[in-house]
Amino acid sequence: MLPDTLVDNRYRIIRSLGDGGMANVYLAHDEFLNRDVTFKMMRLDMKNDLDLAKRFQREALSVTELIDDNIVQVYDVGEYQGSQYIVMEYVDGTTLKSYINEKFPIAYQQVVDIMMQILRAVQAAHDAGIIHRDLKPQNILIDKNDQVKITDFGIAIAKADQDITQAHTVIGSVHYLSPEQTRGGMASAKSDIYALGVMLYEMLTKQVPYEGDTPVAIALKHATADMPSVRDFDPRIPQALENVILKATAKKPQDRYADVSVMADDLKTVLSPRRSNEQRFAPTTDIDNETRIIPMAQIQDQLKNGVSSVNSLPEEVPEEPSIKDQIIEYGKKGYSVKNIAKIVDRTPNYVRNVLRGNGIKYRDSKLFKIVGFLALLIIVLIAIFAFIHIQASQITVPSLSNLTQAQAEKKIQDAGLNVGTVTSTTSTTVKKGSVVRSTPKEGADAKKGDNINLVISSGKAKVRFGDYVGSDYDVTAAQLRSQGYDVQKVQQASDSVASGTIIAQSVNANNKVDPTATGVTFTVSTGPIKITVPDFTKNSTQSDVQNWATQNDVTVNFNTTYSNSVKKDHVISQSIRGGSKITKDNTLLITISQGPEQSSSSSSSSSSSSSSSSSSSTSNNNDSSDVSSNSSQSESTSSR
Repeated sequence: MLPDTLVDNRYRIIRSLGDGGMANVYLAHDEFLNRDVTFKMMRLDMKNDLDLAKRFQREALSVTELIDDNIVQVYDVGEYQGSQYIVMEYVDGTTLKSYINEKFPIAYQQVVDIMMQILRAVQAAHDAGIIHRDLKPQNILIDKNDQVKITDFGIAIAKADQDITQAHTVIGSVHYLSPEQTRGGMASAKSDIYALGVMLYEMLTKQVPYEGDTPVAIALKHATADMPSVRDFDPRIPQALENVILKATAKKPQDRYADVSVMADDLKTVLSPRRSNEQRFAPTTDIDNETRIIPMAQIQDQLKNGVSSVNSLPEEVPEEPSIKDQIIEYGKKGYSVKNIAKIVDRTPNYVRNVLRGNGIKYRDSKLFKIVGFLALLIIVLIAIFAFIHIQASQITVPSLSNLTQAQAEKKIQDAGLNVGTVTSTTSTTVKKGSVVRSTPKEGADAKKGDNINLVISSGKAKVRFGDYVGSDYDVTAAQLRSQGYDVQKVQQASDSVASGTIIAQSVNANNKVDPTATGVTFTVSTGPIKITVPDFTKNSTQSDVQNWATQNDVTVNFNTTYSNSVKKDHVISQSIRGGSKITKDNTLLITISQGPEQSSSSSSSSSSSSSSSSSSSTSNNNDSSDVSSNSSQSESTSSR
């Protein structure tokens, strides 16, 4: 569809967003409501396929009932030039698949936050009776504010409709397919939980747990192979976080979470320090040994047509031949009547009548009995020989763990086996260059000449330490200790950094380190500097106070008053008691003595023989002195 095409006089096509398995997706603008939308139109080569058309309609109908902040909303459905379309909420962002590729490694808290949003959306769908059945990172959208939106409910199915679904039909992307679906079982809420566990694995490792040359090989690994450990990929990952993956992807549905809300409750505490010593999750029931083969042609055909699904159908079992057919068949091969009777559990007369009625000559002589016995004996001997040969060619895979690569290869060859692929992985327990594990694993049965694949340790994983300046110390320390770091702190007062916040770190943020062998010291703020106020009332002068205020950058306001008990220029009182702790933003008020107040009579008595004019002069002088004193008494100064 070309840009600027106007659909139904309302939706103007802006540009293509990509092509899906059965639809072309465009960015469009709703001219009526003046908003951008996602416009999904069924591909022209599929518009005449009624089954796909119904599925396309079901995508719209299945989501119209779901109103949730983490689910892409459907606005409108319609038909244009014979092809059906869906108008959906436009999410300006990227898929979780692209997000993982661009942002990896993703901080654990960010992984948990994204996964919690996904779980809330899936829970909303399950509460509405809808199973998604195709959960994968390609169907998870993340906008520029890191808000998650689940889309593509095209193969979702209401629980109430499951009884009319074709038996043994599996729909879903093979990398996220639950074990029960590979065996032809019905998709359920537990199947969605399995896919969620696989997605969580991918967010932590940037890879899916199982790979293979064909979809069949991948599906069989989902059914039979142990879930790889994310801690082998990155030993910093908390065991509690890995346990969420292991429980969600348990082979038996009954070992998984009861529902998505329980998984969410478990996930939200995985980074808590109280779970730092959690043991590895182990399922309570054994893996089902039943494995059905998935027809390759059927898988390839569906994948070729863009439908991310596989059909797991049991091989057709031919109808067992009837007793008469068996008698006729054995008679044509020359079996004796007596032997046929024993094989089919019928009387010799019955066998003769069947053979005679179908014109088949039968043998009933003693010679034939001898020949039959000899033939049976030969068959038994051949079976015994084959069994002995098989037993002789069967080899138990030797123990290879912790051997060097050279030692392991020699041991494999000495056992009559071949060395297969050799790959590497990080390990906190196995030294560099030694074997972490083999496939098949130790103790498994193998045949002479089989390949044994080795995984060699590349040593402990070294990771970028990271920048924690400005972070809360308690939270940061708990997370780093759970990853194996030795965390210490020193405290430092700061007028600009809040108490409990990291000011500096001893390890460079870009250093590549081994968490289990790295110590870090954080400088942590205790808040503004505290200053102890002296007791200035104990014979301190105004100059003493002024010097102290200058040294400590404290604001002091002075006022003065007369005092008969405190010497002039000495401190009478202070607004903050001595010994108290203050910060620089506090102001100290100090009252300074001017000495005792002088009376007017004291001047006149100084000379009893003074003349009248002198007395008058003294009196005038005293009047001036009183004015000066009153002015001084009300004087107030400020110093810092």
